[in-house]
Amino acid sequence: MSTVVFRKLRVTICTQHYDEVIEGVYLSVVEAKNNLLEEISRQAVKIENDANLSDDEKHYLIDSLSDEHFLSEKTTELAGEMLIVAFYKTIEIEIKDMMKFSELFTVQELLSLYRIRELKRHVASKITDIEQLDGFTQYDELRCINNCIKHSGKVNNELAAYPNWTEGNKLESLEDSYWRLKDDVNGFISRFKDEVLAAIV
Repeated sequence: MSTVVFRKLRVTICTQHYDEVIEGVYLSVVEAKNNLLEEISRQAVKIENDANLSDDEKHYLIDSLSDEHFLSEKTTELAGEMLIVAFYKTIEIEIKDMMKFSELFTVQELLSLYRIRELKRHVASKITDIEQLDGFTQYDELRCINNCIKHSGKVNNELAAYPNWTEGNKLESLEDSYWRLKDDVNGFISRFKDEVLAAIV
């Protein structure tokens, strides 16, 4: 097998998405939350109908159930964050691996890829203008959401440049962002792979 063919093969096998695994974990959390909410509702009815409990006792027990409800909502919120972070991490690794296995870049260049400016610069110098690939905008929005999750949990000025995000607002409904961005980002990765393969000669 020639060196060029081997390099292309290694780049090709980098793009093995883990969407089903990521989504499976999220949906398991949602299912567990829904089961818990059903159990909380059953317990609340049981408490209300228990003639052996005083009103104060009922109030105390219902408050305890409210705490469990709050925790279940918090768990789902964290699961939404996990969707974004896990998805971005897999995409980031795929991009870096494709660039590494293409053997078009030095070790120093590869080490600088965590900065988006450097990623765009190095890719433009040896492969293509990455910003012109369909899906790059969605990829970059995903990157910005990921950074906001990690650093503050709020929308920063970089993410606010995208529609429907307001700087300073708390990040919410991140699972909706995942489903909205997923197909376009995966399409971007596929197109990026084609460009990398074309550059290996």
